Parts: sequence; structure tokens; C-alpha cells
Amino acid sequence: MIVVTLYGGLGNQMFQYAVAKSLALKCNQSLAIDISRFEDYKLHNYSLYHFNIKAKIYKEPNWYFKKFQSLFFKKISYIEKDFGFDEKVLNLKADYIYLDGYFQTENYFIDYENEIRDDFRLISNIKNETKEILNSIKSINSVTIHIRRGDYLNNPKHYIETEEYYKNAIELIEKKVENPVFVIFSDDMDWVKNNFHLKYKTIYVDFNNAFSNFEDLHLMSNCKHNIITNSSFSWWGAWLNENNNKIVIAPKKWYNDNSNSKDVVPSTWIKI
Repeated sequence: MIVVTLYGGLGNQMFQYAVAKSLALKCNQSLAIDISRFEDYKLHNYSLYHFNIKAKIYKEPNWYFKKFQSLFFKKISYIEKDFGFDEKVLNLKADYIYLDGYFQTENYFIDYENEIRDDFRLISNIKNETKEILNSIKSINSVTIHIRRGDYLNNPKHYIETEEYYKNAIELIEKKVENPVFVIFSDDMDWVKNNFHLKYKTIYVDFNNAFSNFEDLHLMSNCKHNIITNSSFSWWGAWLNENNNKIVIAPKKWYNDNSNSKDVVPSTWIKI
């Protein structure tokens, strides 16, 4: 059995699930997700139930079964120590493998891309406002812009992407996309509307919150192109975009400290 501990926001949960699902497929083992940390975690909720995931909820075994496991089964616990890709993860072999980390790179699951995409197919209902935007963005040259502020404002590890980054990204889109329409997502939409102005038609998606952010993710993935920020949430919005000719623009700098981020952005995306 592969057991992965889930925590963080929706984007982090998706990375954690994806690496575990990939390893389960490779080893032909069952998959379980441990959501126990959300019992005391106030910032985010467990959110993967909105998707077509295939895993059971892990329950901590009692003392007797743990003793039985230790006598007759091989167990491995892998705790991520670095944000970079560690090939050893995909070569772990044991009867029970426990994973704990962020695993923020497609290198862990790209060999099972089709299965991961199917698991992250949305199954929850979406609001009428979301349906209206969805119908609109499918008929235009829609380009997402994700502006993350909120919890990043006072977080020393993360930084707020600069105005210069978005300016350069938009100029690049102008050269490659005819009549772009920018669809803006943010956790601080009031600030965006007061400080972020474009000469193109703009759609502000301002009706979702932390409990319905899976709808934002669904909209992001259905736009033609994506300008993302240093966020696992907008990363997944771009990765799930199935437009074969999509342009994805991402920041070169992902963290504010020296954390290893060289494997986060896929090689087919444009880093500026």
C-alpha cells in the first residue's frame, strides 16, 4: 500500500496525490490518502473530493496491527528534505510506503499523465456564474492571469510577483495571441481592480472563495493560455490545460529563499 499525507492548499494536495498515485501504478499497489492533518489545520481544508480521485482514506491502525505489520511486512517512510526532484522516490519498494512532502514537479508523475488527468477531472457541480464564464472563455482567446497575495504578503518564503513580471508576460502574449482576452484570478480582487489595469478586454473572476476555489481551477484549465504566478494552485490550472498549442508563462523565481525550485516549472513552459 502507498500512503501519502495530505496538507496545504488545493495545489499542494494535488501534487501529493499525484506522486502517490504514480508510485501506486508503478508498483501495482493500492493507494490511501491520510487527511488527518486537516483536523487541526485552520488555513485550508481537504479538497480532493471534488475530483475523480481513486484512493481510500487512510485510518491509523491499532497497536496490534502495527505490531503485526512490523513482523511480517516491509515498511518505508519517505520524508521530503528538498523541493527538488528525487528519483529515489519512484524506486521505493516495500509492502507499505509512507510519503510526506510537497513533491512539486511533474517529474514524479509525467509517465502516468493520462491517469493523473483523469483523476483530476472535476465531478462536483459548479455555480451558474462559473458555467457562464466557462462558456465564454471556450469561444475566445482566453488567457488566465493569476495574482496571488493573501497569505503570501507576510510569508518570508514566498514573494509577491512584480508588476514588471506581468507586464513582460502580457507583452509576450500580445506577440503570440490574436485578440487576447485576459481572465484574472486572485485572492485579493479588490486590490487587483484598483491597481491592475489592462488595455484589453478583461474578465474578473471574483465570485469564488477558498471553499469553491476548485471552480477557479476548472476555469483556469479551460482557458487557452496561462500566465501563472509562483503558486501550486495556478501551476495546476496551467498543467491541466489541454490546449495542444497553449502558451504557459511562469516566473523564473519560485521561492524567496534558497529552496530548490529548478524542477517546478516544466521545460515546455516559458520562464521570465
